[in-house]
Amino acid sequence: MKAEQTPASLLPPTLAAEAVRLTRRLTFAAGALSVLLALALVSPAAITGSDAHAETLRSAVFTLPLAATLLCLAAALASLLLTRARFQASVLPDTAAVVGRAARVPQAIMVPSIALPAAALAWLMRGSPLPPTGAPDTGYTLGAIAIAASFSMLIAERNLAAVPARALPEAAALRALAFLATLVTFGAGLLEIAANLGLPATALLSSLLALLVAATGLELSARALGRLFLPPPSPDAARAAVQSAIARIVAAGAAVEGGIGAPLRQHLGIDFSRSWALAYVRAAALPMLGFFLLLAWGLSGVTLVPLDARAVYERFGAPVAVWHPGLHLGLPWPLGTARALEYGPVHEIGLAGTPGPIEHTGAEDPAPASANRLWEQAHPEEVELLIASAASGRESFQSVSADLRILYRVGLTDEAALRAAYASANPETLVRSAAGRAVADYFVGRTLDQVLGADRAAMAEALRTDLQGALDRAASGLDAVAVVIEAVHPPAGAADAYHNVRAAEIAAQTSIAVERGAAATVHAQSLQYAFDQTANATADAAETVAAAKTARLRFTADQEAASAGGKSFLLERYFSALTAALGKAPKTIIDHRLNTPDAAVLDLRPLVPGAGPAKEE
Repeated sequence: MKAEQTPASLLPPTLAAEAVRLTRRLTFAAGALSVLLALALVSPAAITGSDAHAETLRSAVFTLPLAATLLCLAAALASLLLTRARFQASVLPDTAAVVGRAARVPQAIMVPSIALPAAALAWLMRGSPLPPTGAPDTGYTLGAIAIAASFSMLIAERNLAAVPARALPEAAALRALAFLATLVTFGAGLLEIAANLGLPATALLSSLLALLVAATGLELSARALGRLFLPPPSPDAARAAVQSAIARIVAAGAAVEGGIGAPLRQHLGIDFSRSWALAYVRAAALPMLGFFLLLAWGLSGVTLVPLDARAVYERFGAPVAVWHPGLHLGLPWPLGTARALEYGPVHEIGLAGTPGPIEHTGAEDPAPASANRLWEQAHPEEVELLIASAASGRESFQSVSADLRILYRVGLTDEAALRAAYASANPETLVRSAAGRAVADYFVGRTLDQVLGADRAAMAEALRTDLQGALDRAASGLDAVAVVIEAVHPPAGAADAYHNVRAAEIAAQTSIAVERGAAATVHAQSLQYAFDQTANATADAAETVAAAKTARLRFTADQEAASAGGKSFLLERYFSALTAALGKAPKTIIDHRLNTPDAAVLDLRPLVPGAGPAKEE
């Protein structure tokens, strides 16, 4: 290490310029790789063309290499800053103090600003990778890409190993960080492939890698921040804040010579070569490792089936049994494998796509946007269905929007479990396809009025029956639990027209009802008038007949009385008629036996009010 003691301020300008170019290329390479990894992490849909691989892209295959590359970028930037200061000091010896200043405050600002986020990223994404749920081939592809990318970091590490310490005193520390990034990238790729193969302990190993990267980032940040409490170093002793004991232990321990004990002796002062315990462990390591590997391989035949799952046990690739919840013992992998299946969980899918997450709201909270079921607006969960019907002898095509949800599960019998395990690779696609055909068959022979006015419960049960029949014919092993009809209505674009048609129909029905009421009123009045006329005519006729009968009786009585009484009856009737005629008139009786001279004189002048009685002469 004597070369590291060469005064940096006395470097030849050519050697200092070469060091600047080297650190510049290293910074550019680390920055470009960091940008690519960050873009892949932030926008996974732009890389794969589908959102289904988002979780895979956010696994350790991208996050851990990105965090390790950011540590290399921070170290490269810090070295570039100090190397440029050394170049300036080699050209202008009067500016040698700039080297000490560049090794203090700028280092404390630049290194933690990149290393701390890198450490946080690695720690937050610990536990990855996980087996992808969409396409397993994507995990293999990304793992291969990570392994291939590790060779670029390996080339950078080999180039730094060839740089003399006199030209770049930080070369050894930069090489250790580059080796760490190479190891992490290669390991992340292997873990991604192992996770897709279903091997255990991938999450634990990913956590260990994340812990290694996070600890290195924290160490670099602590070393850089500690320079704020130290005086500026001399130009000869100025170094960039890129030294990491953890990275040096990993890099030096992986070398052939010395083993991991060499860096431990150098940095921690611990010598394990003279320990009898270490010698015993070294002697027993291979037998114990073989024993534990054999034990681990044998334990791979022990399967714990949880309460909400089942497993199809395959012996030499052929299914032999269906395991129910509990602990089961079979042949070790790959002689015997257990294919996991669900046992009871019900899945919900929409005819237009998988429904979004359920929005939970309180009793007093406003209704969420998903509760808006007004069909004047288009909803992403709805599908357009074509209704072809023959109305009044003419073929017509009508469109209707429907929001249908299908609830399904894997059958509860062992036979259904075997069918579900081998009949279809994607049950959701199968159920959606069968449901689409069942809905099309149901709607194709019905008119719009029949569909809109149908009983929703009966319609849902008919669709479920048709769907279950299609799933049984496909030997899928799936049960159609229910078909939920959220809404069935005309398309949103026809809302205004449909409202106008319905309003016109309602107005026409109202007018018909009003006219029928008026006609009923007129009819009732006519019946009442006819009844009154008939009753009056009947009464008049009865009165006339009664009067005629009375007159006939009187005539008959008078005729009989005249026959019996003769002149006396006539005289009596004469006096009666005369009495009736003169009943209200003043009467004066004059005896016909009076002589004419002595006859009375009648004053026929009208009486004048207030005048005295008329005088007789």
